[in-house]
Formats: sequence, structure tokens, C-alpha cells
Amino acid sequence: MRMPYFTPFGYANFDFPPRIVGLLNDNEIAVEGITPFQAKPAKTGLYLPIGSHTNHIDACMGVYYPGGPKFVSKTGNSVAAENIWLRMDGAYATVKINGVTQGERMVATYNVGEMMPTVMTPHGGGVGPTYWPFHFSPYFAQAFNQTAGANLVSAGELFANLDAVGKFAP
Repeated sequence: MRMPYFTPFGYANFDFPPRIVGLLNDNEIAVEGITPFQAKPAKTGLYLPIGSHTNHIDACMGVYYPGGPKFVSKTGNSVAAENIWLRMDGAYATVKINGVTQGERMVATYNVGEMMPTVMTPHGGGVGPTYWPFHFSPYFAQAFNQTAGANLVSAGELFANLDAVGKFAP
């Protein structure tokens, strides 16, 4: 049951907190964007275009975003989360470890109530949430640590903040 996205145009920033940026740099873990996601400079997060041209809503599956993040360790091990679905209890994606599909898994958790106070904030030429913290799911924390070859993150730890701007004109 496919429905149009909330707005025809827009963008979102998925910004890592300083601790995550530090561990990515300290452990030489590269951040890549799977199209249409784009990695930001200095491993600070990801940028993605949003809107009806790339996203859609499915009443049963959630809100769909193509692409996603990929993390590559200095040894070449990688973990990617792509074809993301935002649902009431968290973000789900097709996970690939070293290029091998692991199936759809919960990659991040969040509390929709934390986002709701800012959901209609005017900014960036549109409206959208400025504060929506995403936390590592138990599965993705384990997959990330396996890729890194060290226990760097914990389940429930802040992964990133999503700041989205929906626009009704380009």
C-alpha cells in the first residue's frame, strides 16, 4: 500500500555525535554513503535527499529511504545498512557484512516522542524535526564492532541525530 512521501522535496542530515566521530577516526573506519546517501567530510555523518522523488510511505512497512551508510574498517571488513524503513519502534535495513546480505535487521532504535516536539520546526527553507536521536540496536552494535575488530559501541548508545527538512518547493 504505497503512498506519497510527506513532502515532494527536502534533505536530511544524519550527524554522528563527537564520540562516534572520534572512534571512527581513531580506528580508521571509513564512512561511505550508498546512493543517494552521501558521506559528510571528516566522518561527521551522512546527508540524504528526501521527498516524493526518492521516498514513499507504506502503511504496513513504514517510511522508505533508499541507500544508507557503509562502514569500512582499515582491514577491509565492512558493514552496510541499506534500503531503510523507519517504523514506530526503530529503523530497519537490509544489512550486508563484507558484501554478504544478512537480511532485514533493526539497525537503530529511537523514541518517536523525542522527535515530536520539533517535528514541524521551520528551518532550512522548509519544516521538519531538528532533534531525532537514533541509538545503536543490539544487532547493529554487534555488527559494527565485528567490522571494527573491537568493542567500540554499545547497544543503546547514541548513533546519530537526524535533522530533516521537508520542502514543498525546490
